[in-house]
This record gives sequence, structure tokens and C-alpha cells, in this order.
Amino acid sequence: MKTSTYLAAMARAHVAADPPLSANELAALKQSIVILSGVGTLLAQCARNPALSGPGLEDVRQTLSRMRVAVATLEQRTHDFAKAALMAWESRFE
Repeated sequence: MKTSTYLAAMARAHVAADPPLSANELAALKQSIVILSGVGTLLAQCARNPALSGPGLEDVRQTLSRMRVAVATLEQRTHDFAKAALMAWESRFE
């Protein structure tokens, strides 16, 4: 089982079985999404930097591009987790 699959299953089980995140924890999680978005933007800018063109720096550019994709994926999964926690929290009070 991939690590991401395990973490997603664990998060779903937590949200379904236990009380969801408190308001403070949910706010911190949402803030982490904002931070991840900023990191992704910076990585994209670095990867497009013309100073990184050239034969010796192409590996650096490719690594930055892969890192940006990984950060974007993490950002989306964190967003999905926060949304699921919020929906579970709201459903308990309806």
C-alpha cells in the first residue's frame, strides 16, 4: 500500500469515526494550504527562471518542476482533507 493511500484511508477513518478537527486545527490546516500554495508558486517561478537554462542546470530545472508538482499534489490532498473535516463537523450540528 502506498503511503499516500494509507494516509488518505487513515484520514477518512479519523473523520468518520472520531470527532473531526476542532476549529483551531481546521484553521491551521487551511493556513497550511495557503502556505503550500505559496511554496508551489515560488517553485514554479524558480523553474521558469532563465538563469537556470543551460546544459548543466537542466537537471535543477527538472527537479524544481517535479517538486512543484509534488507540492501541488500535497496542496490538493490537504485541501480535500480540510473539506472533508469541515463537512463532517458541519454534519454533526445539523
